[in-house]
Amino acid sequence: MSYDEKSKYNSVMRRRYAAMITKTAKGRVLDDFCGVTGLSRKHAIKTLRKRSGSSRKRGRPSGGTKGGTALLVKAWKLSDMLCGKLLKVVLSMYLDSIEHQKPISLAVRKEVLKMSASTIDRRLRSVKVKTGISRTRRATSLSAHRREIPLKIDIWPEQYPKHPGWIEVDTVAFCGGSMKGSFVWGLTMTDVGSAWTRIRCVWNKGAVGVCSCVQDFITEVPFKVIAMNSDNGGEFINGHLKHEFSEYLPSVIRTRSRSYRKNDNAHVEQKNCIHVRQLFGYGRIELLNELPLMNDICRTQELIKNLFTPTMRLLSKERHGSRYIKKYEKTPKTPAQRLLESPGVSDKNKAVISQMVKDNDICILRSKLNKDLRKLAVILAKSPAGETTSARPKHPPGASGPRASSAKNKKRKSRHATCC
Repeated sequence: MSYDEKSKYNSVMRRRYAAMITKTAKGRVLDDFCGVTGLSRKHAIKTLRKRSGSSRKRGRPSGGTKGGTALLVKAWKLSDMLCGKLLKVVLSMYLDSIEHQKPISLAVRKEVLKMSASTIDRRLRSVKVKTGISRTRRATSLSAHRREIPLKIDIWPEQYPKHPGWIEVDTVAFCGGSMKGSFVWGLTMTDVGSAWTRIRCVWNKGAVGVCSCVQDFITEVPFKVIAMNSDNGGEFINGHLKHEFSEYLPSVIRTRSRSYRKNDNAHVEQKNCIHVRQLFGYGRIELLNELPLMNDICRTQELIKNLFTPTMRLLSKERHGSRYIKKYEKTPKTPAQRLLESPGVSDKNKAVISQMVKDNDICILRSKLNKDLRKLAVILAKSPAGETTSARPKHPPGASGPRASSAKNKKRKSRHATCC
C-alpha cells in the first residue's frame, strides 16, 4: 500500500470510526483496521480517534492566575531579583509595602503567599528569560588555572628573601573610580630583595600586553629571576600566561597569594602608591594613543627610582602589647647598590648596572620626566574623561602626577580669569 493509498484509507476508516456510537460497533471497525494495516489495537485507536486542534501539554497544569503572577513579578523586581528561596522569606514584607502604594485583592495576596520557593522560581522562569538572567553560571577556567599554581607561603623562603630574584607583580587601574569601559592599566613588577621596580602601561589588561611586559622584565633585569608571585586576578592566572611560562620561561616558578590577604603581595602593593599613583594620579586615562608617552614616563621613572632613590629595608617587626616595633637598615641604599653588593648577582650583570649608573644623570632624567608629565597633563585635561570626576577618588595633595581637570576646577579657573 502506497503512502497516498494509506492516507486515503485512514481518512475513510476515521470517518467510519467516528460514526459508530456503541462500543461494539467501534470494536468491529478496529478489528477491520488492524487486520488491514497490521497495527496494534492501542495504536489503531490513537490513529482513528478525532484529532483536536491543539494538543494539551502533558503533566500537571501550572495553575495560578495572571494577577498572581504579575504581583509576584513586581515583588521580585522590588527585591532586586532574588531567587525563590530568599524571596519566600521576605515576600510578605514586600507585599505589605506594595499594598501601601496600591490595594491588593485578598485572593491574589493569598495565592502569592501560598507559593513555595520552587513554585516562585517556576512562575518567574519566563520573566527571567526575557530579562537575560541565566540560571547557571558561566563556566570559567580561572579556578582550574588557580589550582595549578601553588601558594606563595608553600614555595618562598620562610625568612625575608635577602637575595634578588623573588618577584611580586600587580596591576593598577587608571579608571577614575569607574570600571566601566576601556582604559589604561599599570603593571607593576618589583623585586623583594633589592626593591628593583619596573612599571609598564597596558590597554585593558590584555593578554598580549601583560605577557610581553612580564617576559621583558624577566629577560632584561640584571639578575636571575627565581619566582614570580601574583594575586588571584584573571590577568595573571590564565592560559596565555601559563603557555608563556611553560614555553619561554620554564625555570621561573609561579606562585599566587592567598585570597583576601594583601600582605602576601605587600611589597608591590606599596610600590603601587609610590611609583604609580604619585606619578599618574587617580584620574581616568582612556587614551590608547598615549600609551607610548606613558611608557616613556615609566622608563624614566624606573631609572630614577632604581639608580638614584635609596630605600630603607625593614629588618624586623615585633609586637609589644598594642605597639609594633620596627627596625630598619641603618644605611639606606638604592636598588642598584643592593644588586652590586649581592653575592647572588653575576659580575656581568654588576658591570651592566654600573654602566647604567654612569650613563644616566639624575638632573637630565628629572627634567625629562617633568617635561613628559606636563605634556601628558595637558592631553588629559583636554580629554572627555577629564571633565567627569564625580566618581573619581580624591587626588592626594602631595602627589606629583598629572590629573585631569575637573568640571569644578574648570569653572573656578574661568571665573578667576574673568575676574583678572
